[in-house]
Amino acid sequence: MRSKKDQKLYDKTKRYLEKIGDKEIDQKMKVIDSVLEKTDKEERYSYLYDLICDYLDNEFREKDICGFCHDLCKRRRDMMERNVKKDTYINGCCHSYSKNADCPHLKKGGGCDIKNIGCKTFTCFYLRKQGIRYTLNKIYLARYFFNTRQKFYMENTFFVDKPIIMEGILKRG
Repeated sequence: MRSKKDQKLYDKTKRYLEKIGDKEIDQKMKVIDSVLEKTDKEERYSYLYDLICDYLDNEFREKDICGFCHDLCKRRRDMMERNVKKDTYINGCCHSYSKNADCPHLKKGGGCDIKNIGCKTFTCFYLRKQGIRYTLNKIYLARYFFNTRQKFYMENTFFVDKPIIMEGILKRG
């Protein structure tokens, strides 16, 4: 039997999915059930974190949002086609301009070897101009399970691995 708090999370999530007209409500509510089965706070947050990272990875891969070709994203290829010489680093947003180096977690051939929600929700100005933006408030798994401080922390902490992020989530919980 669920606690009152868990039932409230379940009901709020279901209402949110109904409000946005999600066609996969039953399937997503089963996922919420699996989340609510985790009674330990750290275990629940860790499970949610992994689910959100997997969701974002699938979104970007299936929709080919960044449109990588030869390690260049759509934006940088577009700039090269228009003969704009600056800002044509390979590996898209995984390149740090201040350090003039790629993220140390970037795998050869693309992809990332860590789970970092901040990196995964980030979209550059070029994509945001096209209406492509990811926030944890729009992801049903995060909307009611994390508080505002936790979501802000996750969306704004880049290039660090999950254990460090989990510490920050628990501190802000």
